[in-house]
Amino acid sequence: MQIIVNGESQEIPPECTVIQLLQDQAVTLKAAVVEHNGKILKQEHYRSTHLQTGDRLEILVFMGGG
Repeated sequence: MQIIVNGESQEIPPECTVIQLLQDQAVTLKAAVVEHNGKILKQEHYRSTHLQTGDRLEILVFMGGG
């Protein structure tokens, strides 16, 4: 199944949820914000949001430094 992640086409398995995608990409959940099809997705919905062919995700990860 094809989706767009940060502007790039990506193949994901059927029945994939947002949380599974983030875990597969080793994204730190506490530091991430996900936009799903143009709307910010609350973290409490990551497990219940199943991705569909053609979905668009923007994943922003905040990094500290100094």
